[in-house]
Amino acid sequence: MSAKNFLILLVATVLSIVAAAAAVVTRPGDAVYANLGDPVVPGLIDNLNDVDTVRIESHEGGALTFKRMAKGDGTQTADAKEDAKQAGGWGIVERDMYPAKASQVNALALRVAELTYLAPKTTTPELFPRLELGDPDAVGSKSVSLRLNAKGGRPMVDMVIGKARSTLEGSAEGGTYFRIPGKEQAWLAKGSVEIGKLISEWIETDIFDIQTKRIRRVEIHHADGEKISIFKEQQSDADFVLNGVPDGKKVKSRFSVNGIASAIDDYKIMDVARREKHPIDPAVATRAVYETFDGLTVTALIELPQGDPKGPQAEYWVALDIAGGEGTAEADGLRARTAPWVFRISDYRYDAIAKRMKDLVEDAAGS
Repeated sequence: MSAKNFLILLVATVLSIVAAAAAVVTRPGDAVYANLGDPVVPGLIDNLNDVDTVRIESHEGGALTFKRMAKGDGTQTADAKEDAKQAGGWGIVERDMYPAKASQVNALALRVAELTYLAPKTTTPELFPRLELGDPDAVGSKSVSLRLNAKGGRPMVDMVIGKARSTLEGSAEGGTYFRIPGKEQAWLAKGSVEIGKLISEWIETDIFDIQTKRIRRVEIHHADGEKISIFKEQQSDADFVLNGVPDGKKVKSRFSVNGIASAIDDYKIMDVARREKHPIDPAVATRAVYETFDGLTVTALIELPQGDPKGPQAEYWVALDIAGGEGTAEADGLRARTAPWVFRISDYRYDAIAKRMKDLVEDAAGS
C-alpha cells in the first residue's frame, strides 16, 4: 500500500471513530430508554374516575377547564333522568358550567391513560416548535397544555401535547409527540391524543331539532324598522309565500325565501354565555320569530357585531325564547336549555336568517 493511500485510510478511520464517539455522547442515556413501552402516566388507567378537572390551554383557544358536574350545576331540564345524566357529566368552568360533550372529555382522559413511551426525540428547546411542542401561549403556537387533576386539586397529569402522527411504522396505531414541562426531553408516544382547541369543539353545536316542514310562519324584524314575513297556508305546501312584494317586483328565487325558514333547522352555535353577563339590547337587535303548525313559537333576538360585520372575528349573539307547547318534553326541554344562555352564531348563519326585501325580489319587467 502506498504512503498516500495509507494516509487516506488512516484519516477515514479516525473520522469514523470520532463520529462514533460523537454518536455515543449525543445519544440519550440508557435511563432514557429504560421506560420504552411503559405508560406515560402510570396508574392513570386505573384511576380515571378520580379525574375531577381537565384543563387545556392553547394560543388559539385560550383556557378551557372541564369539571365534573354535581347535581344543580349547569342547565337543568324538565326531565329528571336527563338531570341525573347531567350530574355525571362535565361542565365548562369558563362558561359558567355550560355542559361539555361528556363522551369527548372522557375519551381524552382515556387516550392519555393509554399513551406509552415509544421513542425519545430532541432535547433542544429551540427545536420543540417543529414538533408543535413550544410554549402553548406563544403567538402562533400549535401546542396544547394539558392538565388533569383529582378532587382537591391533586395533580394527575401535566404535559404539553404536540403534533400527531396518523400511523407508526409497523403499526396501524397513531402516535403523539409530547413533553413534560420543566424537562428537556421530548418524546414520541404510541397512541393518539388530538385535542380540540375551540369551545365549539367541546359543546353540542346543534340546539334545535325543528324541521322546516313544521314551520307555518317566519317574521324578521330589523332594527331600522324593515320587516320580512313568509308563511304557508297548509303544512303540505311546497313553498313559502313572501308577504308584501312591492309593485313591479317578483320573487327572485323560491329557494332564498324557503331558506329563511330552513335556517332554524341548522342552527349551529359557536360559543355560549350567561344572559346576565351578555345582555342583548332589543332596540338595536334583529328579531326573528318562527311559528310552527303545532303551536310552538321560537323568538331569536340577535345582536349584531360592532365594526366589520364579516369574518371569524364578527360576533353575532342570539337570545332564544320559547313559547307554547307547555307540558311537552320538546318545548320544556328547549326552554330549560336556552333560557339561561345567549349563543354565538356565525356571520353566514346570520345572513341566512336576516334577509331583507332587496335580497328576495327583482324587477318583474320582462317576466
